[in-house]
Amino acid sequence: MVHVPGFLVNRIYEKGSLQNTEDGFMLSLKNRIMSIKTYGISALKVTLDGEISIPQEDIELELDGRIFKVSNEPQKELLEFSKNSRLISRAKGHHLSEGKHVLKISFVTHEYGGVSLKIQDNVGEEEYLTLWKRIKKRIKKKKKKVAAKPIIIEGELGGIPLDPDFSRLEKVLRREIPDRVPLFEFDVEIPIKEAFLGREITTAEDDVEFYIRAGYDFVPVIPPFFTPRSMSQAEGEERSWVTESKGIIKTMEDFKNFPWPDPDNVDFSGFYEIAELLPPKMRILGLLSPAAVFGNTSQSMGLTNFSYALFDNIELVEALFEKIGSSYLRIAERLVKVPKLGAVLMSDDLAHTGGLLVNPKIYRKYVFPWYAKFGAILKKADIPFLFHSDGNFMPVFNDLYDCGIRGIHPIEPQAMDIVNVKQEYGDKFCIFGNIDLEYTLTRGTVEEVVTLVKKRLKELAPGGGYGLSASNSIPDYVKPENFRAMVETVKKYGKYPINIE
Repeated sequence: MVHVPGFLVNRIYEKGSLQNTEDGFMLSLKNRIMSIKTYGISALKVTLDGEISIPQEDIELELDGRIFKVSNEPQKELLEFSKNSRLISRAKGHHLSEGKHVLKISFVTHEYGGVSLKIQDNVGEEEYLTLWKRIKKRIKKKKKKVAAKPIIIEGELGGIPLDPDFSRLEKVLRREIPDRVPLFEFDVEIPIKEAFLGREITTAEDDVEFYIRAGYDFVPVIPPFFTPRSMSQAEGEERSWVTESKGIIKTMEDFKNFPWPDPDNVDFSGFYEIAELLPPKMRILGLLSPAAVFGNTSQSMGLTNFSYALFDNIELVEALFEKIGSSYLRIAERLVKVPKLGAVLMSDDLAHTGGLLVNPKIYRKYVFPWYAKFGAILKKADIPFLFHSDGNFMPVFNDLYDCGIRGIHPIEPQAMDIVNVKQEYGDKFCIFGNIDLEYTLTRGTVEEVVTLVKKRLKELAPGGGYGLSASNSIPDYVKPENFRAMVETVKKYGKYPINIE
């Protein structure tokens, strides 16, 4: 499930549209990002004010005048949520009291996977604006708009003053010794950010403030690009996952008929919005994710079907690699032009705990040539290239190095021994990881987190070339107190020279 950042939600949610109707309430979304074509959504879950669940059957959707219901079965015709079009959601049988309300919404698209977002608005304090009123209000706002100012925050974390500075990450990527060990995460889910700040995150300013206060030297930003994947969801559960046994693209006809997004239409405005807010030495971590070349190709078919197709439908496999690889190549070409870009991380899971998902020959023929093209673009722009994959992918470390990758993340403790990885490949890569998600951050105590972080700092930080992070990301089921303990401990004990008893 992808959590949509608050500042992106604000770009599509029409403030003031939350209002009561004769038989319930409604809200409106306007697509200001990029056109999306879909055959509908399923598994819709709406929670009102953290207490009331709105049944899926009570919700009606209207897209530019066309009314449709949430359904596990795809619509017969494509629905186009085009740029500047409006999606209205009506919930029947539920009236809202005056004042502030928070709605948490999650759903699974039939093409692109799961999405969750959070909307907050007031009822009774601002009337729902007509189209003409909204236009006039927007014109008025544009006249008053002034340039955003960098966010400067004083304070400390773990007894160390806040001083975001991307140069320390650049030093460890060169396997040099910075002033202290940098923190590194490419995904911290919204509930953890809000628990850390002690308030809701709804704007770009909120997002930047979180990364400053949590001790990071960058803010990760992703260009929204959607490729096909089939998702499953357990009965009564919010979480969804990619289904390995089935996929959206089964035949060449499916491939030709799928509404592939145009990479030239991918919206990059979020990068510019964040860049204006960054303190002088902070930078953006651009993301080529989720899944990138191999993941998006295999997930579009389902990993099982993909594996069979390597032998009996290679034409379809090759068409998918070409389509997805060339799309990400175009995105990379555009990405290096955004302001204050410090580095790029590509996420593309190549392995499970026991080893690679497919024979490395497949990666070398169809995947790594694309990586090398990305690496060439980034090298020309003098932008460091980092890589994320779950599982044990050590057999292809040298291939990744040849593609221009210089940072490896997250070295899962169940898959690889991070001390051994640094001993063998510390002369080629900066190593990021591997604070355990399976137990320590999710079920362990604060004391256990502190102990593990100090152990990793003592083992891996001397000599440089190490940044500390979780062993995947920071999902919403991490204990907030454990996340805080991790980042505070790095600040307290990560100063060079490392001196931990």
